[in-house]
Amino acid sequence: MKMKYLKCILLFFVCMSFSSCLESGLEDLPSYEDADIKAFTFEYRWMVKEGDSEKLRVQKMDADIDINVENTTVTCNITVPAVNGTFTQEIRNQVTLSNLNAYCTISTAATITPIGDTPMLGKIGDFSKSDMQYEVIAADGNTTKTWKLVIDGVKYVTRPTIKHAVNAINT
Repeated sequence: MKMKYLKCILLFFVCMSFSSCLESGLEDLPSYEDADIKAFTFEYRWMVKEGDSEKLRVQKMDADIDINVENTTVTCNITVPAVNGTFTQEIRNQVTLSNLNAYCTISTAATITPIGDTPMLGKIGDFSKSDMQYEVIAADGNTTKTWKLVIDGVKYVTRPTIKHAVNAINT
């Protein structure tokens, strides 16, 4: 019984030694004021049956991205790559602007939120809409920019390029 009591007291003191009471003298971290979009990427996702389970497959879309910081506009020309590996013609034919997944790189510690019915990033969405806007809030919480996403078009590559062959090897 005494041994159990001593172990509990010892455990209490060990736990207390790992806690901190420091309340002042802490270094102030920088508060970032940037609310920019730095990169935008699109991909198509589908499931493939393998044995008793399904496996997620991802094909990155090639895209020419023009980011205009002054006008807070991101203009994209998306290219659906040629057939390769598990990205068969049947799967490729299903790729449209209305079923893509997108994600972007934004300023350090900033947050991004879709406005209205603009598709949420990181989820499959409809990028065929004409008025897509995202609000980027800087880490300081004060700087806010509204970015417009414009999809100028989508085209389909008819034969693989070296870039597509490398992507096929990496999938």
